[in-house]
Amino acid sequence: MNRTRLSSCPNRAGFSIVELLVVIVVITAMLAIQLPSNAAARRTARRMQNSTQLRGIHQGLVTFANSNKNNFVGLNAKGQILEDNAINTGNSGTGDFVQARMWILLNQEFITPEYAISPSEVANIQAYDPGGAEVPAPVQWNKDAKHYSYAMLAIDTPGRLAEWKETLNSQAIVLSDRNTGTNATDRVRSIHTNNFGEWHGSVLWNDNHVGFENEQYYETKFGNGQLNRKVFDNLFDDKQEEQNQAGTNALMIIADNNIVHAGE
Repeated sequence: MNRTRLSSCPNRAGFSIVELLVVIVVITAMLAIQLPSNAAARRTARRMQNSTQLRGIHQGLVTFANSNKNNFVGLNAKGQILEDNAINTGNSGTGDFVQARMWILLNQEFITPEYAISPSEVANIQAYDPGGAEVPAPVQWNKDAKHYSYAMLAIDTPGRLAEWKETLNSQAIVLSDRNTGTNATDRVRSIHTNNFGEWHGSVLWNDNHVGFENEQYYETKFGNGQLNRKVFDNLFDDKQEEQNQAGTNALMIIADNNIVHAGE
């Protein structure tokens, strides 16, 4: 018996060139809309993490102060600046140097090396290694291996020195993102921007509140001084000191830090 085989395969219609082009255009448009929002979300997340790390560093300062008569790292129990030696600072400078204070925090494990690097920094920098048992004593200072993203309050005047402790002062700035520019005004710059003359960054006050700010000028009050309203403090400028107004300028310092800023 002969049987006729019927085809079970229906006719299949494919996409036309025009339809394919329409799909590509729609997908491209969606990506163009989505990518900027994703980038903005990543920037926001990095800034939030950056502020979290500043709080963590401050918490390390407070924890250290609990067993040091309320004095932060870099000072002894009498509130005096530490001398530079292997035991105190790992030969990284006297206690008023930022790298010396970072060395203490890291060497005594109040923070981790990674925590000292902002998420907004370039990814391939080497974290500050404070040394350890494998490093022969005394631990020698090597500025090329001491990378960190944050600045600390200069403590070379009585007013600011009095603030480098657990005071809960909401009007005294003690930590901030660093200045990557070549001066404190028209050539100021930060890890969050490539433009000279612009500084954006996280700023932390001594009561542990922190904000992401768009400039470096603030009303401040250090130690028992008056609130500075007439001439705002520039975080990175010591100009007021030259006018014999000791302690009225914040003057965040970050000495011998070789990190390049983002984008370089």
